[in-house]
Amino acid sequence: METIIQKTGKLLYLLNRNVKRLLSIRVLRNHTSVILFIMLVCFIMLLAMFWGLGYQASKVIVYTSTVLTALFIALIFIGSWHEAKRLSQNELISCFHFNRSNINGIHLSDLGFSESDRGNLNLVLNNLSPKHKIDFKLVSDNRAAADYKKLLRILHLLIDGGIKDFKKERKEILFKFIESTFTLNGLEVNRASLNSRFSEWVNESETEFYENIEPFRKILGR
Repeated sequence: METIIQKTGKLLYLLNRNVKRLLSIRVLRNHTSVILFIMLVCFIMLLAMFWGLGYQASKVIVYTSTVLTALFIALIFIGSWHEAKRLSQNELISCFHFNRSNINGIHLSDLGFSESDRGNLNLVLNNLSPKHKIDFKLVSDNRAAADYKKLLRILHLLIDGGIKDFKKERKEILFKFIESTFTLNGLEVNRASLNSRFSEWVNESETEFYENIEPFRKILGR
């Protein structure tokens, strides 16, 4: 009995492994192979069902063709929908949920943006790509260049949950989002400077952090 159980178990194990291998290599490799596999299985099942119910050959062909056509259209639609969702999720702009859907009623100059960028900012807040990069102009107290930390404070207030606790992957996504969405006083984002200012910002004392972010909180009504 023990020998039979062991041999049967080994057989089931090998069968399961080979089926998984077949599915991953032959069936699940792309959208086309998945659709063809589903169509083939349904074709066989429909033929067996209609023949088993005693339908005439002509009716079997008509009914099977109709069902398979409808199934094919449905599978194409479902596949297209999932592909659209995948592409949307891969966009950096879709990686964040914003607290506001628009920036209307706010003096953009107080935030370091031009009035002409209001539409682009509203696009970003609705997870849509801006027509062009948005220029951030607020400078630090002792520099002529735009202040990365001020931009980070604004984003911290706009992004649901804030960005101060971002680590590794989330921080990398944030940096790529900033690089693809903003310029600073007309210049492209410098990754080294951004990384340095982010580290300085997150390591501010609690008092300093809230004192520096409070003016932007009042502007945004947060």
